[in-house]
Amino acid sequence: MEEAVGKLWHRWITRAAQTEYDDARVELKSIRKKLALYFHAFGGQPGLAIKPASREQWQARRSLLEKIAGVEWQTQLCWRDDETLFMPGSIALFNERELNEHLFLWLAALAASDDPQWDHLSWLERGQQQVVSTLLRWPGLNKIYQRLVSAHIAQRHAPKQPELIAAEHQLQKALSHPDRPISQQFDPRKLEPVPIWLHPFPPQTPQRQRTPPPDIENKSAEVTEISGDHQRKAKRVEHNKNDEGLLAFRLESLFSWAEFANVDRPHEDDEDLGAEKAANDLDEFAVSSRSGHVNKRLKFDLDLPSSDYDDVQIGNGITTPEWDYRKGVLQDDHCQIELMRSQQQEPGTLPAHLRKTARQVRAFFEMLALNKTWLRQQPQGSELDLDAYLDTVTRWRLGQKDAPNGLFKEVRRHHRDLSCLLLADLSLSTDAAVSDDHKVIDVIRDGLFLMSEAMEATGDRFAMAGFSSKHRHKVRYYPLKQFNEPLTPMVRGRIKAVKPDLYTRMGAAIRYATRALEQEHSSHRLLLLLSDGKPNDVDRYDGRYGIEDTRMAIQEATSKGILPFCITIDNRGNEYLPYLFGHRQYLVIRNAKQLPQKLPLIYARLTESL
Repeated sequence: MEEAVGKLWHRWITRAAQTEYDDARVELKSIRKKLALYFHAFGGQPGLAIKPASREQWQARRSLLEKIAGVEWQTQLCWRDDETLFMPGSIALFNERELNEHLFLWLAALAASDDPQWDHLSWLERGQQQVVSTLLRWPGLNKIYQRLVSAHIAQRHAPKQPELIAAEHQLQKALSHPDRPISQQFDPRKLEPVPIWLHPFPPQTPQRQRTPPPDIENKSAEVTEISGDHQRKAKRVEHNKNDEGLLAFRLESLFSWAEFANVDRPHEDDEDLGAEKAANDLDEFAVSSRSGHVNKRLKFDLDLPSSDYDDVQIGNGITTPEWDYRKGVLQDDHCQIELMRSQQQEPGTLPAHLRKTARQVRAFFEMLALNKTWLRQQPQGSELDLDAYLDTVTRWRLGQKDAPNGLFKEVRRHHRDLSCLLLADLSLSTDAAVSDDHKVIDVIRDGLFLMSEAMEATGDRFAMAGFSSKHRHKVRYYPLKQFNEPLTPMVRGRIKAVKPDLYTRMGAAIRYATRALEQEHSSHRLLLLLSDGKPNDVDRYDGRYGIEDTRMAIQEATSKGILPFCITIDNRGNEYLPYLFGHRQYLVIRNAKQLPQKLPLIYARLTESL
């Protein structure tokens, strides 16, 4: 009873102290696509990803009700670095949903107008300069800003400390009149946060580094992906066994003895049943490397490199350039390509569960194998050529003797002049499950099988390959089928042997595939990329660096007359693929299990106009 009353009291006092309006809340994930469009239109760098910011403790004094409820100041403020635009995960500051949505758009405009030249200014001067510059560039936002300022100032509480009363007055004056300089300076963290301005002291973001994962004994443990409306802070620490503690006791301290009974426990004693809940409640994570047994794994959008290196290298010494967007330079011979072959490959046949679908696919694509072309003004043919007949009659009536001899037309068929290279992402993220019985790599493998049957039926020249990577010196490229190679049992065996491995250095793989397509003399050349996520690697090829290099590789392929097209099963693909491939050269498949059946149909639509 006491516990139940305590829960009711905690729920009531927390709601009473809450200052947000849940009914008018706007989630970042629901407005992210629109926000990216506005940010780019405002002049923001198009390569920046939009992610939720982390929650930060604020030093402002709390009200009596907040102290009783135990509510601390935690805020999410907008800021950006070279790779990411960090926004609040959700906004419920105002009782109007439209005003909360306008705050998202206003913050995007502020971030787009921010200039590093203002770094030497104080936080108050810089905030005013950001507002003034934004309103000068986009005068139409003035009405929105005035509404936001009025609503925000009405919500602010007057501090009781004399030294903070003047600071609060100056801050509100700066908010209402950003064009009037304020001479007084003070620490903004002692006042309530200002959510309609950018972060006064943006966190430092050093270059991210990845370390090899620890050895985990139970790799088949249940995997749960944790998501939310904010980024989680983390710090790297060294694991020390001396911190684990020691439980010591003296036998003479026992007051009674009992017979030993071997009890069969359904779970291990050290099983952590609340790991997911604890992770969601933490504001900051301590990350360290420690090997051992686990019962449950939590996924934080990370890919761990594979420990199985049983592939055979069949070629090396191949280099490709890489684009460094920070320097604006294409670095020659920066990446090393390794041509690989799986040791597990052996001649194989089409899997039994795909044979019926493969027959249907072949029957459909055999009708597309040859295009019809009408040969006109023929001396004989299957139909009368009306145009030639009318032309002949007209010429005779005009007295001309050079009338055409042929009055018939005949249909002829010729092969399509097309070369296609299908490039599949084989990174470790494809080891994720899409159902109880299938993983992403399984649907990719089935898609490769059906696509090979479809392209073989059309008679198009085609090649297939997979890729993965670990650092720039180790970009693995798996040739599954060459252009001049027929579809043999050995090719099917290579497809069957594909497996998840390492990371996704997409730019290097696209450049090497482009070289193969350049050797083709077909009128139309298609690079079909099959992926399940963003480009990333262990080194700095994560975030914007990988995005920009991949985009440059795609532009290089386009300039050489190659049509790149991406098919992805990443539900977040709409966030970054328009920047990489354009708005019409990609497709997101929501249900990964439908990928094998949809791939041939997508290929048919892509090539019907060719």
